[in-house]
Amino acid sequence: MTDMESASPDSEENVLDWDIEPDDDLEDDLDTAVDQAEALDLSLDERKLVTQPYDLGVKSISTDIAQGRISLTIEYQRKYVWDLGKASRLIESLLLNVPIPVCYFAEDEDGVYEVIDGLQRLTTIKNYLEGAFGLTGISVLSELEGKHFSDLAPRDQRRLENRTIRCIVITEDSHPDIKFDVFERLNTGAASLTAQELRNSVFRGPFNDKLKELADEPYFLNLTGSFNNKRMDLEELILRFFSLVEGLSAYRPPLRQFLNLHMRENRRSVPTDSRVALFRESCLVVDEVLGNLPFKVAGSRNPLNKAMFDAIMIPVAFSDKNDLRENADAVREMIGALPDIEAFRTSIGRATADRFRMLYRVGLVAKGLRDLGIRVDLPEGLGLDGTSSR
Repeated sequence: MTDMESASPDSEENVLDWDIEPDDDLEDDLDTAVDQAEALDLSLDERKLVTQPYDLGVKSISTDIAQGRISLTIEYQRKYVWDLGKASRLIESLLLNVPIPVCYFAEDEDGVYEVIDGLQRLTTIKNYLEGAFGLTGISVLSELEGKHFSDLAPRDQRRLENRTIRCIVITEDSHPDIKFDVFERLNTGAASLTAQELRNSVFRGPFNDKLKELADEPYFLNLTGSFNNKRMDLEELILRFFSLVEGLSAYRPPLRQFLNLHMRENRRSVPTDSRVALFRESCLVVDEVLGNLPFKVAGSRNPLNKAMFDAIMIPVAFSDKNDLRENADAVREMIGALPDIEAFRTSIGRATADRFRMLYRVGLVAKGLRDLGIRVDLPEGLGLDGTSSR
């Protein structure tokens, strides 16, 4: 048994069999579900959700949108997709005083209400009152077929403008992690958004812009192969890098809360030049030393395993880059042998956000590099001494 194997924790259940090609999308879904099920690390005083209900009139809603007090231009919201028939039926329902589902807003730091649920309904109201379409395909008020708002009788115009919709505002006083959790709960449509897609809107600013810029850098894309970035997974990987480099020893699950905190605290500034340079140099060294698809696990269809990304990129960031280059062959051999270690397979296969598994996989690679004579500025025994889970 090698030193690296003897340093491993006892193997646990749910070890992946790398001889069987896993369903990678299912693996990601399971990990996301586990992370969402993790209890948020909040004190009783921090578990604060402040909401305010309003019954807003249709005319008031349209005016507030026009004047910027209600914002429909939220990046995580899907675009307006309703056809004229569906839009017309909503207007007909309002005229008939049929109850309309509740809309949810989030109050930002400037007091603007950002729509987190109800974009299609509110956009329809705005468009109709502005004369953007005429009613079509309505079944009850058929005499209004083809009519724009300006074509309605004054009585019908007043009736529509005075209809109210119940709106719930999640105020700025709410704890940010609770607000984010509410966004995830409301995000249950057919095309549910990922945590990073939500962060892309909730934590807008220079830091978020830099993540998107770095996700397009050739030196990073060289490592990801054919990995599809439609759901902002690459931006989240870069966020993981910055978060773990700065706060690895303080890491606690759930991972989404850990990443949220880093992005929230840094949203108004870009990563420092030294941090960006460290990310770039780490990517270049990984590409030079490990070659094509360094984060792919043998037997998997996925060109990039996110936990493997942590395991390699974080120790490399803290390592002497010249030492890595000089020992490239030995480093490749060491990394290639990692999936043969049962505990390592567990750490990158199931419940990968667990603190013990996170520190173990990073610590195991760090130990492997030290055993090759490479200087690594991480605590010796990190994740390998049985205390990291406490």
